[in-house]
Amino acid sequence: VQINATAINGVDTTNLSSAAPVLLEMTAKFQQLEFILQKNDETKPLWEGLLKLTDEGSNWPSNVSMLVDESKGTGVLADSWPSPDAGSSYRFGYAGGISPSNITKVLTDVCEASSGEPFWVDMESRLRSEKNGADVFDLDKCYQVVEAVVSHPQLSLCHPEYLPQTN
Repeated sequence: VQINATAINGVDTTNLSSAAPVLLEMTAKFQQLEFILQKNDETKPLWEGLLKLTDEGSNWPSNVSMLVDESKGTGVLADSWPSPDAGSSYRFGYAGGISPSNITKVLTDVCEASSGEPFWVDMESRLRSEKNGADVFDLDKCYQVVEAVVSHPQLSLCHPEYLPQTN
């Protein structure tokens, strides 16, 4: 369940902090679900409220991740990527304007920002193409991203057997 509580998504953001206790209750009730909370300046009252309720993250729910996306889901590439909060126990990912053409640079920047902590990237709009007059999710673009990830010098990943080696 991805929670993008931003005005661009039609959310009244004037009192997001009051939603933090409800969100925490939901994550406890539905532990079999993964909750991804968009983390940006607009959603700050919600994620800060959740941090406060979990003793600054020391009791963070294991089924909640943070998605750093200052573009708020609009697909605009960030100028810089923030480091995770010191001592955070939540998993985190990065989003915003990431594409097959810039994934290598983004990974380099994010590897530095993440200070060695594991992370994930989220992209969707830049993985779409128009084919036969229809907007489709383009698996060829996904394969390009996978190739860039497994080939990245700062990441120690194995090359998937189903993709041909390009080097």
